[in-house]
Amino acid sequence: MKYYTICLVGLPSQQTVVVGGGKVAVRKVEGLLAAGAKVKVISPVLTLGLQLMVDSGEIAYLPRYYQEGDLEGAFLVIVATDDPAVNQAAWAEAERRGCLVNVVDDPAHCNFILPAVCRRHDLSIAISTGGSSPALARRLRERIEQMIGPEYGTLAGLMADLRPELLENFPEGEARLQAALRVVDSDILDVIQSDGRDAALNYGREKLYQG
Repeated sequence: MKYYTICLVGLPSQQTVVVGGGKVAVRKVEGLLAAGAKVKVISPVLTLGLQLMVDSGEIAYLPRYYQEGDLEGAFLVIVATDDPAVNQAAWAEAERRGCLVNVVDDPAHCNFILPAVCRRHDLSIAISTGGSSPALARRLRERIEQMIGPEYGTLAGLMADLRPELLENFPEGEARLQAALRVVDSDILDVIQSDGRDAALNYGREKLYQG
């Protein structure tokens, strides 16, 4: 399957609907909330995890089976029920409304697929097999999670802090790239782990100008 990988932005201003209230729905909702999405769940029953999200006000909840018209105003739809008829009906409505829609474990009824994601604060690493083997994608994600610790997320944040200086003081092109790589390729990860974020930021700033 050919596909074009993207990262969605602006989800906090869009309506996202998850049809289903089971274990799979929990994982999908957790990922959406991590991206700042505004989520509504439609299901007659919920797992404890989802119920806690409802109780805390993290997600909106419609306590019944999906009905035609429930996807009005939705930008993104994830369908995660064990009822093929419900899945088909929700997919059909989403298609008519021009929504981004993913029916879990049914690539033929998706216009986007979800990769396995390793998240480290600002850093996200996505693994996809194009829908051919979610199990393989999961195992690869687990291996990457062992290799890429939380210090990499801190480094991504530090690079964001240094970016204004990088843009202001280095011309676009190779000079700017090499300055950034001097920081990334340095011992800054060790500094993060041993001395903390502030010390690493100062260390990174020094490395910018050593070329």
